[in-house]
Amino acid sequence: MRELAFALTFCAGGVAAQELTIATGGHYPPYIFDPATPQAAGLDKDLVDEICLRGGYDCTWVDLPMDDIFQALARGDVDVVTGGFGYSTERDAIVDFTCPYVRGGDDVGTFMATTESVDLIDARIGVLVGSLYESALSKANRATVPFPTEEAALDALIAGDIDVVFGSQNMQDDAATRGGLFAVGEYPTFSGGSVLGVAETAPQLLTDLDALLAEISADGTLDRLHTKWLGAGDGDVIARCMDPAALT
Repeated sequence: MRELAFALTFCAGGVAAQELTIATGGHYPPYIFDPATPQAAGLDKDLVDEICLRGGYDCTWVDLPMDDIFQALARGDVDVVTGGFGYSTERDAIVDFTCPYVRGGDDVGTFMATTESVDLIDARIGVLVGSLYESALSKANRATVPFPTEEAALDALIAGDIDVVFGSQNMQDDAATRGGLFAVGEYPTFSGGSVLGVAETAPQLLTDLDALLAEISADGTLDRLHTKWLGAGDGDVIARCMDPAALT
């Protein structure tokens, strides 16, 4: 019966495109702006749109809470996770990752405070829930307070509910617009570079995405996207790719 259905589909105009649900985890420039809206843009939006075009996929975009996005991928609710996400061993324990398409990524976070002198050992530190910033400080046994967005963490900092916010360049840019906030240190996030996440139950999709990334990198498309969104190209990134799992 399946063979007959396939034959009828083929005769009617070819094999139907594979449907993929692409998940982002919120507004995170320059990787993703205004996710799941008609205005969505960014490095990852352009890159995944190119992957969908070349791979012949029918892609639908959704935006999910940060604290559930990788669990949703592991459950099979979505097919691909994107949005500037870095590799980590904790995430790799439940999902798989492509080769990094941005080397390094957000490999260092910054602490912001309302005063230039803060005890970072005992401070209450606000972080984006489910992020590498939260993971890095948890490994360092620091007292973290999770927030759904970095904007919310900064609001709490200004209100005096926490002592410090630890986060991304986006958080620093937001802090600069508010005034009266100071950068008081940095700490590594141990990111293995920006990657696409795929469910462990979809090994063929992972292989196909890596092959498409290699093609997009080899013909210069990825380098042009780096220049457009990151301000500088980085050549054939995927040709220099090392499996991040090899570091663990």
